[in-house]
This record gives sequence, structure tokens and C-alpha cells, in this order.
Amino acid sequence: MLTLVISVTTVSPQARTYPKEIRGYKVERTVVEIKKPEANKQKSSQDSRSRNDGPAQSDSTANSEGEVDELIQLGKPQLARVTPLGITFEVPIVVSPVKQSGHVDFLVFEDMIVNGTSVNIDEYHRAFDLPNKHRLTLREPLRFYIYLPSAMLAALGDWSDSKETWPVTGRVYVFGKFKKGLLSFKRVVPVELNLSMRNPLTER
Repeated sequence: MLTLVISVTTVSPQARTYPKEIRGYKVERTVVEIKKPEANKQKSSQDSRSRNDGPAQSDSTANSEGEVDELIQLGKPQLARVTPLGITFEVPIVVSPVKQSGHVDFLVFEDMIVNGTSVNIDEYHRAFDLPNKHRLTLREPLRFYIYLPSAMLAALGDWSDSKETWPVTGRVYVFGKFKKGLLSFKRVVPVELNLSMRNPLTER
């Protein structure tokens, strides 16, 4: 069983401005709605009724904007390869269930920083359908490479102080076709990552 060690901090959508269109896909954060566990949904409904200061539709929109950053998460990383030139890691991609159907064409990663080190991640061209019931762990993990000089300094520091988790920040653009009612729309959903994942170097 995959054990997730993730601490998510929601990024306010008002804090960032996105382009209107990327590669022919219209940008829209609220095209998907995350499906919450039953217990969380009941608590959310009670909280909403207790602070009913505005129209229900506005609350729903605000929730969709904040919850979309939970769509893409990262699982437990594994150390894949160590060479004189650098270190390669494999990280499972975990997709949260959504309320409607959707098909993802590919993922693009931007401004990714892992444990204080800027990381370039190749585009993920593995199409998949969005789950509707349970979290989905994609078959092909995400691979990223850290060049040796910066990687060695970070690794030595982590081995010596046994740092258990690494902060990860960045952005994932989810390109695909998403359904609203009977219609299907070609969209790209920006997902802001701000989480922590277990340090794989401590398990060596």
C-alpha cells in the first residue's frame, strides 16, 4: 500500500494571475470539483450553515477554487539512480477523485523546487481518466533529476541531520477534456503545489 506523507497548504487563487489560454487549451481552475470523503462533506456542510453570510453559489465557487489544488499530489519518493553526475528520483503521482468525468492528455510542471533546489521536470505524456470514487496512483511515476554539485550538498546535509521531509513547491498544468453536464470542454487546470514529502535519502 502506498503511504502518502503530504502536508498541503492551499494557495489563494487571487495570489496568481494565469494566462487565458495555453497551447490552445483555455485556462480554467474551476472546471473540476474535488470529491470529498463523506465525513468531510458533512463537516463542510455544517460549517457552511454555521457561517452562512452570503449566497450558497459564492461559497461553492470559493470552495472549488481552493480545493482544485488537491487534484494532483505526490506520493512517497524513491531513490532511482545515483551516478557521478547526479541523483534521479521517482515519485508516484496521485490524483484525487472528482465529481464529474474528465480525460487528462498530459501534465506540465513549472517552477518546481524540491528541498530548496530548483528542479526541471519533463512533461508527463501519459493520458489517463480522472477517478470518480477513489484516489488514483498513476502507473508511471514522475522522474526528476538533480545535478550532482547541488545534489551532493543537499544529500550530505540531509544524511547528517536526518531531515525527514522535504518541502516541495511548484505548479502543475493539467491539460485535458473535462465534462460539465452533457458538454465536454478542452481546458487546462493550473494546480499549485505546496507540500512536504518524505526524504528518500534517509532510507538508504
